[in-house]
Amino acid sequence: MFFPGKRMRKGLFYIYIVLIATVVVATAVQAQESAAARDPFYSAVGRPSAPVPSPSSGKDVWGRDPFTNPLAGKGPTQTGASSSGAVRMLTGIIYSADVRLAIFGGETYREGSMVGDRKLVAIRMRSVVFKSAAGGEEEVFLEDFTMSK
Repeated sequence: MFFPGKRMRKGLFYIYIVLIATVVVATAVQAQESAAARDPFYSAVGRPSAPVPSPSSGKDVWGRDPFTNPLAGKGPTQTGASSSGAVRMLTGIIYSADVRLAIFGGETYREGSMVGDRKLVAIRMRSVVFKSAAGGEEEVFLEDFTMSK
C-alpha cells in the first residue's frame, strides 16, 4: 500500500498549490495598492499636490461667492414691475393658513404692499390680484411647474 512515488508526487502537488496561492495573493495585494494610489479619496501622504491659493493673494482667485444674492441690490420696481407699472414675473407664492407671500424676482411681498405703482390686494393659491391707482384690478397667475421623469 505504501508507494514512495505517490507520496513524493503528493508533496510536490502541495508545494505547487502553496506557490500558486502565494503568487495570486501577491498579485492581488499589488493591484490593490496601485488602485488605492489612483483613488481620489486615498490619503495624499507622500503624493505631490498642487499649491492651494490663499484668499489674500487676489479677489478673483476663489471665484464667485456662493452665499451672495445676485438680486440683493435690486429694488421692487426693478424686479417686480416694469417702468410702465405692469408686473413682469410672478416667481412663486407661499400660501398657508398663517402666511401668504408673493415672490416677484426674488423679492417677497405681503398683501397690501406696493409692487411698482400697483397695490397687492390679494394672494391666492395660484394667482395674485393687483389694484392700480385708477381703481382697475388685474390678476396675475403663477405658471404651472411640473417635473416629469
